[in-house]
Amino acid sequence: MQQFDVVIVGGAVTGSVLALALSSFSQHKMSIAIIERSLPDYEQQGGFDARSIALAFGSLQKMQKRPLVGNNLGAEIEEIATPIKQIQVADKGHFGKATLKASEQNLPQLGAVVELAKLGKKLTACLEKHANIQLFCPNEVVEIQRSLEACELTLKNGERLRCALLVAADGIQSKVAKQCGVETLLVRDYGQSAVIANVELNEPHQNQAFEYFTEQGPFALLPLSGKMMSLVWCTEQASELMQLPDSEFLARLQQQFGWKLGQFLRVSKRFVYPLILQKAESHIHHRLAIVGNAAQMLHPVAGQGFNLGLRDLYTLAELVAQAFNQGKDIGEFSLLAEFERQRSQDQDQMMKATSGLISIFSCEMLPLQLLRNFGLFAVSHSKMARDVVTHRALGW
Repeated sequence: MQQFDVVIVGGAVTGSVLALALSSFSQHKMSIAIIERSLPDYEQQGGFDARSIALAFGSLQKMQKRPLVGNNLGAEIEEIATPIKQIQVADKGHFGKATLKASEQNLPQLGAVVELAKLGKKLTACLEKHANIQLFCPNEVVEIQRSLEACELTLKNGERLRCALLVAADGIQSKVAKQCGVETLLVRDYGQSAVIANVELNEPHQNQAFEYFTEQGPFALLPLSGKMMSLVWCTEQASELMQLPDSEFLARLQQQFGWKLGQFLRVSKRFVYPLILQKAESHIHHRLAIVGNAAQMLHPVAGQGFNLGLRDLYTLAELVAQAFNQGKDIGEFSLLAEFERQRSQDQDQMMKATSGLISIFSCEMLPLQLLRNFGLFAVSHSKMARDVVTHRALGW
């Protein structure tokens, strides 16, 4: 039986960032295990086909204001990220549109887009520097036993681990949460899927991002390096779009977006994800914390899902490290209850906000059309309104 303070199941971005934060905030004294099912192939996942995430400026600030000791993750991410300096929001086919600019807020950027493969390489390099973090990969949990004082895990290869706190960071429909008696609830099925791809332009994007609300669903383009952009196309016709040859897909994309950025020249491998809103029925249980997509899965509109999860990670890491530094039991239920209490309002507000946006912009009733377009018109013509909207987008 190997003894650890914390065992994190899931070694992707969420689990890796949490491990680094826990280590940093405890001055690298906390012993941490990460269990990951398969080693990622960053070479295959990178390049033109790379999937990306959008980080709000508030998330980047958090990582720089509270740098992970020995690894200023915020600065390292900025090296590999593409800044978003302007966001144009529009109700396609109607008069409502607004533009949010970093320069108006006296900020260098509103956020940044980073390729997951590049971020994964950075995180792996950071983890390898820490002797107090041990990676069990490829491996998985086959049995969990919890007593009053500890959690005991049996791994697929027969190894056994014991810890004071177990963290489920194993993504959608978390197996760890389910094994511990926590179900994942489907809050809403949007009846659509998101087609994700990278596209190459014949003109520079000038660090602009676009969020359009269309009759089919939200449509976003985010800047990547060079003349590339990350596409998120939410639609009921996802299966049809996935089957189109590249040339026809690009033609449909050009028809949907127009020629503001010139011509779309090339499209990467396409991925498709069903759009649902789901959450764990509780984010804590006996000696268990649930984070990332295992805790909640949001609609990608406004790109707030990962940023919400990051705020969860930092709060959990700060509370657990504080208890550890004081010699307290880091798996105690009162500590986990405080974590849930501190994060519940932000989580509920963000879920309602993203779901509400979809409801408002998908309704074709004339009064609601007028209301949302006058709302965008007001944002476009009022700095105070733009400040409010921008501050929410920044993750402040």
